[in-house]
Order: sequence, then C-alpha cells, then structure tokens
Amino acid sequence: MAQFLFRLCAFSVVFAFMLVVAAPLLERLMIYPLDDTRVSPADADLPTVTEEVFHHDGQALIVWTAPPAPGKPVIFYLHGNAGNLANRASRFDLLLQRGYGLVAPAYRGYSGSTGTPQEAAIIGDTVAIYDSIVRPMKAPVVVYGESIGAAVTLGVIEAGITPDAILLEAPYTSLKAMAAHHYPGNGGFTKHLSNQWDSLFRARRVTLPLLILHGTKDELIPIDMGRQIFTAAPSIQKEFVEAPGAGHTGLWRTDTWPKLTSYINQFALR
Repeated sequence: MAQFLFRLCAFSVVFAFMLVVAAPLLERLMIYPLDDTRVSPADADLPTVTEEVFHHDGQALIVWTAPPAPGKPVIFYLHGNAGNLANRASRFDLLLQRGYGLVAPAYRGYSGSTGTPQEAAIIGDTVAIYDSIVRPMKAPVVVYGESIGAAVTLGVIEAGITPDAILLEAPYTSLKAMAAHHYPGNGGFTKHLSNQWDSLFRARRVTLPLLILHGTKDELIPIDMGRQIFTAAPSIQKEFVEAPGAGHTGLWRTDTWPKLTSYINQFALR
C-alpha cells in the first residue's frame, strides 16, 4: 500500500496527460505490488496446512487450507496487498495453535496464483472459494480481512456470502479517500481506476457481527478511516479495538490478541 501511495503522487503529477491511456497499467503497478513467489506451506513451517489449486474463471488460484478442531471456527483469511501467503505464516501458526481452521486464498498474481488482480475478479474468485472450500467444512466461519483484505471482505459480503462474523484489520474507506488524504489535490487520478474499493459504502450494508482492529499511530491508513467504517456499519454486535501506539503492522500483540481470540471464540460450536 505504501508503494501505491508514492506512485500515485508521482504519476498523477508528472504524467497527468497520460492517465487515461496508461491507467490500466499504472493501476496494476500502484495498487497491487505483486509478490508472485510460490512457497509451500511445509517450506513456511506449516506442516498441517495443505496447498490447494482452485480453478475459477480460467485461472489457477493458490489456497492454503487446514481443517478446524472439533467445534472450532474456520478463519477465512484475506491478505493485504503486499507480500505473499508465506509472509503470514507466523499469523497462520497462531490461529492453528488455537484449533481454528484456515482457508487463505492468494489473489490473482500473488503466491503463484495466475491472472491479474482487479477488484471485480478478486471478489468473484473469493466468493467462489468461499462456496467451494469454506462452506463444505461445515463449521462456523469468521472472515478476517487485512488492510486491502478488509476491502475484499466487505466486497464479498455485499456479493452475498454469509459468514458468522467478520474481523477487519486497518480498513480504509476507499482508494479515492486514501489519495485525497495523502496527496490533497492529486486524487483526480482515481476516477480513471477500475478498482475503487469503496468500503465505506459497502459497510453501510453490514449487519453481521463485526470487530475492527486499528493502530492509533497508523500513518498509512489513519485510524479515523477505521472508525468511519465502524460507525457506518449498522451491525448490532460490533466492537472497535485500538492498538495504542501501533502503526499499520504489528497489531497482533499481548494486549490485542486476547481480544481477537475472545471475539472469534464466540462463534465456536457449543
């Protein structure tokens, strides 16, 4: 996401006259700094996780899966826009230690998945993976969305999936709002993008249980954006967890992790 913001400013100011013609290429470079490195779960020190190749819409998508312990929920983990699945191995390990199941898809172009990432395609792929892999596990489901994964989460909820709960980490309101916040006056480029990720609009339709985790010192996605998402969601059961002093990363800490697991455990089978 940091690469997205830097390049947005550079291209919008220096190459403004090229925006309409070059928008698709610039969009891919700025919003999705791809890491296509394919690492097996075993090589990431996750021996109980299985790599599946899911075929959808002409693409082969990498998905890491692990079944839940009896009665435990499945975490449908939707990653951020930087790095690959292996970069989240330590997080996945913490989830597995709690007995939670895991389904972690890699977006198009990431972690060995084929294709090119784009908002509508990512949402379509994610819904298909939910229907084909997550639902057959017949366990409670908590969708965890990390950064841009929070935007994906709200997109697939709007598309009709019905998990038991959602958990959003450092969500932003929209790409347009991100551009306006970091580079006032240079956000006009976003009108040329096919990716808008308007999470604030989509949050207004969320009635599922919701928890939002955000660092108070997040200089990339300001905590106020997380609060706007929280306020917009009409969910009856919702909670906002602040990580004091935290930036955009490192939010799973001794003061926040118990709150996350307590929230997730509400959806275990009794």
